Amino acid sequence: MANEFINQLKTLIPAFLEAVEEKLPFVRRFEADHVCWRTETKLEYNDLTASLHRYSGATLLIESTIGGRPIATFKLHEGIACCSNRRIITVIEIPSPKDGSLYSTGLEHVEFALGTKGDNISPVNNTNHQSKLQGFMEEHPQIQNWNVKALRKDVNPDVSVKIDLPEFGTCSVKFHLMPLEKVIEYELSNGMA
Repeated sequence: MANEFINQLKTLIPAFLEAVEEKLPFVRRFEADHVCWRTETKLEYNDLTASLHRYSGATLLIESTIGGRPIATFKLHEGIACCSNRRIITVIEIPSPKDGSLYSTGLEHVEFALGTKGDNISPVNNTNHQSKLQGFMEEHPQIQNWNVKALRKDVNPDVSVKIDLPEFGTCSVKFHLMPLEKVIEYELSNGMA
């Protein structure tokens, strides 16, 4: 199952990111640090994550309960090249479906890290996160439907926008300061996960 899933991602992720870049050209400046793959059922989640646990081409970074359901994050040993090889996606987030929420299986969102490698930042929400994310939204007044619900999260706050992509349906594009892999490292080393 894992091999088929990875092969499917190798086709879908490049098309997904190219469609996102076409719809929101300004994202080309930022690191696409991970994509999220939704599963329709808990059984599908369990089967997929169990298969990836056994797959030699990926490592589980973390599986934790967030919002009342498990979310697994895997790092692929061989990244998926996208956008004329300008991007390499190595981190895949897989949430189990929430009770009462209906999602189709497939790519649901991509997250972009706005910080630079030299930034000395923590994933813990503070005035730095707030000012940078507010400033980012102000830089892009063409976006009328910013979702700021996650701006107040204690760790790794973000802002997002929903876009319609013909091949993928309605998807989210999220923006935060640190790549998810770095957030996970921080949480694990500080006993937060």
